[in-house]
Amino acid sequence: MKKTITSFFIAWVFIAQPVLANIKPNDSYYDRQWYLSRIKADEAWEKISSSPDIVVAVIDSGIDIQHPDLRNNLWHNSREIPGNKIDDDHNGFIDDYDGWDFVSNQPDPSPKFDEGWTEAGISHGTMVSGIIAAQGNNKQGVAGVTWNAKIMPLKVVSDKGGGKISDVIRAVDYAANNGADIINLSFMSFTYSEALQEAIRRAHKAGAIIVAAAGNEQGGGDGYDTSKTPIYPACYDGQLIGENMVIGVAATDALDQKSNFSSYGSQCIDITAPGISFFGTIARGGSLSDSELIYDGYWSGTSMAAPLVSATLALIEQANPELGQREAVNILFASTDDISRLNPQYQGKLGNGRLNVNRAVELAKQSLYNRSGRLLIMPFNGGQATLETSSGEEISVYKNINPDKIQDIAAGDLDDDGREELITSARSGLEPSIDIYDQEGKKIRSFLAFDRNFKGGVRFALLNYDNSPGLEIVAVPASNGPGESRIFDRQGKLKKVLRLENNNWRGGLAIGAGDVDGNGRPEIVIAYGQGSQPQVKIIGLDGRLFSSFFPYERSYRGGLEVAVANVDGRKDGKKDEIIVAPRSGHDPLLKIYDNRASLKKSFLAYTKNWQGGFALRTGDVNNDGSAEIAVGAKPGAAPHVRIFSASGQIIESFYAREESFKDGVNLGIIRINNQ
Repeated sequence: MKKTITSFFIAWVFIAQPVLANIKPNDSYYDRQWYLSRIKADEAWEKISSSPDIVVAVIDSGIDIQHPDLRNNLWHNSREIPGNKIDDDHNGFIDDYDGWDFVSNQPDPSPKFDEGWTEAGISHGTMVSGIIAAQGNNKQGVAGVTWNAKIMPLKVVSDKGGGKISDVIRAVDYAANNGADIINLSFMSFTYSEALQEAIRRAHKAGAIIVAAAGNEQGGGDGYDTSKTPIYPACYDGQLIGENMVIGVAATDALDQKSNFSSYGSQCIDITAPGISFFGTIARGGSLSDSELIYDGYWSGTSMAAPLVSATLALIEQANPELGQREAVNILFASTDDISRLNPQYQGKLGNGRLNVNRAVELAKQSLYNRSGRLLIMPFNGGQATLETSSGEEISVYKNINPDKIQDIAAGDLDDDGREELITSARSGLEPSIDIYDQEGKKIRSFLAFDRNFKGGVRFALLNYDNSPGLEIVAVPASNGPGESRIFDRQGKLKKVLRLENNNWRGGLAIGAGDVDGNGRPEIVIAYGQGSQPQVKIIGLDGRLFSSFFPYERSYRGGLEVAVANVDGRKDGKKDEIIVAPRSGHDPLLKIYDNRASLKKSFLAYTKNWQGGFALRTGDVNNDGSAEIAVGAKPGAAPHVRIFSASGQIIESFYAREESFKDGVNLGIIRINNQ
């Protein structure tokens, strides 16, 4: 049976708004946005004002997609051709270029001004979107907390102000499946829906952060105590699975006291934010050139507080793109202001405190610094493994790791605890083991990637296979192996086998993994080893071949190295790039490709006379949010390490050992947490 959202409203509270002393953006109505100064958004803008790569899904009453303060900041489905009446991306929605109207089941998510429309019904979603991402400093209107994040408009509330839970479920699934980083739910219901909780669980598992309004008391009372009267979706906190899946947001006034209408409680409430007297973007009929028709105030409610939190999360993720879901939320909570003394009757019932955008951005940037990339330097033959800065300064020695046995080195957060583990694989002639170490070099686990009798060595990459927390390991034979890849979880349990070649194939591969097409799901990229043509293949996790190409002349048989990473700062959306290098017997020419096999950049890693090959790794070593390309010369040359940007510019260059050392340099990149 279809259920109606039983409460969708804004408590209308008219108060005199404080006047700001320091007006920073030049937006015409910025002086009416008192709450931005209260949460220190203006101070955060000095550090970071935008989050263009972050997508915030606004599941609400629709959005005026032609609003001049919003139209430049709207998400578009790049896989869809608008207006051709074809489901180009096969996601079940035809022409969903601008989002979707789940009420009318059509692609235009704007309010329709249907008969009986209400002010809240037509403008609520537009107001919420403006709080998040109204274009700032554009000499008109208002400023959002983030000035150019991408809003994904999803309409689930009718122009009259009501809606069906079934539509909300579809919208949550749509947001998760189409790459939303954050989902804002500024509505409330007293009706529990297991189906909606499961949809939220799916979105949470996919990596989205879900923010919900805690709800308002409509009768002028003291708000609802959520521990006694659960409010949904804020209270879909994962009580059945032991997770906090939804950030519940209560509202405060200009004095940091709980707003009289706001819900509260020891359960469901995670954070507070201002929620009274908001002036912002609204949807109106008529001319959009008339500012009086498209801006209005003063709106109040937890519906206004929630988007402040959603926008702050967008800034957190922009300030440190390396943060995981849990880390971003922890920073949000850790950065709040303590308002407990101002609310003595609500001790323990207002979450972690009142939102502070500036401190959140500061902690995110500090986290980026603390997670700065470090190089794991290992000789291919002899010597010891060391942890070094990106300029070659030795920090420590890993005495428990034997470089002589290692083929590949990588690092990643396998268990989603905010700390990367170090992973190594065995070279040829040894049992095909994969070993996992902590950041101090203590072995945590070891397992076999192939049959114990296989001695061809193991190449591997890291990926998020099934959207569960943490990363998985995908392995291929380095030589003389079957034409298959195997995906393991952090415990070494086999999760999937992908056939890459026929059953009789025996050869070697290199492997990388990442989201090369920007659809939110990783692909496997394999490159053929010595004796084979220099071919690169892009393969989906279902085993489907997306494309293949030859980065070097087909006569070359020296084998390839490959890596997949974001090296261009997301200039092409959310797509990772494919970095390819010759293994031996070729000029040391590095090449960078996109998923369509288009060459984006090529440059020499070393001088042309070196054809002995080099180790190829990627990672963010200078805290700029993009991966750099690190190379280390293989045996026969001086132990020369170089680090490049995507443009081929040398960022660092040093000798990992004395120049007379000729046993080569293997290397990896790990982000060390200072904790």
